[in-house]
Amino acid sequence: MTGTSAEKKPRDGAWVLLVFVVAVPVAAYFAKDATGKKAAWLVAAQIAATAMAFLVPQVRQIQARRREASSAQRELAARTETRAAMNDVLDPILRQLGRISSEQLEPARKELIAATVPFVLHAASNLIGPDRSRACWFELTDEDSARLVPQQHAGRSGSPRTTFAEGTAAGDAAIGMVLNGENRLCEDIDADPPPGWDNGKTRDYKTFISVSVAAGDTAYGMLTLDALEPGDLNNDDLHLLSLMAAALAAALARA
Repeated sequence: MTGTSAEKKPRDGAWVLLVFVVAVPVAAYFAKDATGKKAAWLVAAQIAATAMAFLVPQVRQIQARRREASSAQRELAARTETRAAMNDVLDPILRQLGRISSEQLEPARKELIAATVPFVLHAASNLIGPDRSRACWFELTDEDSARLVPQQHAGRSGSPRTTFAEGTAAGDAAIGMVLNGENRLCEDIDADPPPGWDNGKTRDYKTFISVSVAAGDTAYGMLTLDALEPGDLNNDDLHLLSLMAAALAAALARA
């Protein structure tokens, strides 16, 4: 419906312009043989038609410039909003990293590092994605058989229950992603599930992001964010979560 309306507007403007352009010589033709009030009316009509023939394209140009300005303003507003979101997400985490780096006493530093995980989870669930998002931390164990174990979460109620174990389809996919330093955005778990996905399991979300938490050659685990409806999360959310994962990895590397 919107496309049809947009197509009609330029055509309507063209017809209006054509009417006034044609009206100018027609009024002039009849005015040359007219006398009295009739001649005055025709001269006035000729002047009005001439003015309108000039004004119609001017108005259309002004409207086009306004549309361009409005589009540029929307783009600027979107960029400003993105910068503000990144600042809201990263500033408190970077401050926490500064406190960890400046702490000389090992017990106090370990407390600060431990506090970074819930700090990051709360920031992610509150500042990334839609309302009622949930952020989760899966720690990678250093056992003979690697596992990603859910440790903490923040946001929507309901804790994660899945442990990703090496030797299973889902576990190998998730652990391989972390060890390779990769990230994943699943926009719709029903339409496009990730490798090893168990479709028979009931879940309270329809989209999720998984990002690796690693510093150098050391992998620490996986940070996830899920939301209720398909398409609620996008690539911008993935980039923000990956920045938070990098900050978390920097903190864990100080342990």
